[in-house]
Amino acid sequence: MSKYSNEFKLKVVKYCIEEHHGFKATADYFRIPAKSTVQKWCRKYELHGEKGLLKNLKTSYSGEFNKM
Repeated sequence: MSKYSNEFKLKVVKYCIEEHHGFKATADYFRIPAKSTVQKWCRKYELHGEKGLLKNLKTSYSGEFNKM
């Protein structure tokens, strides 16, 4: 399980981007230890939208695909 929920990540990103707060100020406000975490979430959100914040799911491939 992820340390932070998807809803929490979205809340943090929106606080940072929409309300024009810096990464450090946002991290402090939400008690996130590193501003780089907020920065990473914001970049993913800007590139992929809400889907960018979702936990990466492992993809399974068929045996036929793996033989290629």
